[in-house]
Amino acid sequence: MATDARTWFYTTPEPRPYYIEERVNHTLWKNRLQGLFMSCTQATSPIMMEGNYHDLPVSFEFQPGKYFILRTLQEEKALTGIIRQMLWMKPVLMYINPDGNHVVEWHTDGGEARWREIQGNPHYQGARRLSK
Repeated sequence: MATDARTWFYTTPEPRPYYIEERVNHTLWKNRLQGLFMSCTQATSPIMMEGNYHDLPVSFEFQPGKYFILRTLQEEKALTGIIRQMLWMKPVLMYINPDGNHVVEWHTDGGEARWREIQGNPHYQGARRLSK
């Protein structure tokens, strides 16, 4: 099955974990991430997925057509770059959340409202606006 982000991010996928996993994982593998397998933990919006990348826990959260959030224990530039290619857009925010996770967010609306939410909030460390 040849899939891309149009089948699970730019359109709302059926709320069936297996279908979401199949589409997301095939997109990851098509984009050179054969070592990453994501499991769907919540099939309704926001969709939640968990997996491992080089023994590093990874989680995805996304609301189709609106935002995509990547969480890892440390910054993973290669993974961020590949997700950027998969989604056909640049990430807009980066920060460390209260759990110590490195977080990168993509927003189809530019992320201005989300930036206002986290900017200056002491719970979010190292908040950076990446693009407008």
